[in-house]
Amino acid sequence: MLPHALRGAAGAAALLLGLGMAAHPAAAQMAAEPSIAEQLVNGLEGVFGQHAGRRRSGTRGFCATGEWMATGAAAPMTTASTLQPGARAAVVARFSLGGGNPNAPENAPGVRGLSFSAELPGGDTQEFVLINTPVFTARTPESFVNFLRVRAPDPQTRQMNSAAVAAANAANPDWAPQMAYVRENAPPRSYATSAYFGINSFVLVNRAGQRQHVRWTFEPVAGRHGLTPEERQARGPAFLEAELRERLAAGPAEWRVLLQFPEAGDPLDDAVTAWPDSRRTLEVARLRITALAGPEACDARLFNPVLLPDGIEPSADPILNARAEAYAVSLSRRLQ
Repeated sequence: MLPHALRGAAGAAALLLGLGMAAHPAAAQMAAEPSIAEQLVNGLEGVFGQHAGRRRSGTRGFCATGEWMATGAAAPMTTASTLQPGARAAVVARFSLGGGNPNAPENAPGVRGLSFSAELPGGDTQEFVLINTPVFTARTPESFVNFLRVRAPDPQTRQMNSAAVAAANAANPDWAPQMAYVRENAPPRSYATSAYFGINSFVLVNRAGQRQHVRWTFEPVAGRHGLTPEERQARGPAFLEAELRERLAAGPAEWRVLLQFPEAGDPLDDAVTAWPDSRRTLEVARLRITALAGPEACDARLFNPVLLPDGIEPSADPILNARAEAYAVSLSRRLQ
């Protein structure tokens, strides 16, 4: 978990400053050895290239605004201000396609993302980084680096080594769950008809100090609907922003915000293993997206999933705890 002083915009600035400091000889030596965060961003650039001013992951996307409304059902389990009865927060969101290709086709299989910041009037903020698969690409940051490196195209041929990828897939079974999910589920018909998952667990802490691991699921009120093969052909490679704009003209897009609770034996810090659908859930909020917004609304935002109000803590999941620094590296490069 980031220290409280490193949360929010000040925390992003501190991370960026730290990434650029190498005046001390020891710091210079460390700078010569890429951190795992730098390796992750280097890996994304190796696969997708460098696109000036653009995010290294979730590159193709757009901003939106809306509101967060808590039901109060989670109040006995946490002191978090965002989950207390009557809590309402302004939302700045970003919908995106996974990966670093700014021209990724929106009718193709792949990962979709929803990141947003819920900002309470009193200043408390909670940020979410969600994807439409219930599992992540790899179990650890190191494994994710390997996933990316083997997919980097040859500098001469610009082609990926398919045989090497197949061998690496076989040698790394933690990569299989997300690939299987994407293969078995059609691309969403709309960003508003996709579920989104917090693939990492978090810990709720109540006033008595009791602790409870949970995961987030955002269930679309409009239902889950994927594209048929015919619709994929008809919609073409660019339709999601226009579709959502037209949808919002008729009314907001909404998601039921659910907490999922583990049972004994469920992994608490493993982003590639989903908890069974049979696990108990509780609706604790509604997310309502009401309008699209220009790039100035969200493009400079970090969207840090460990920016949390008191009463919610990150789990020990290594993927979760690598995110903030990797996002800071990406931000520093796109601001250059």
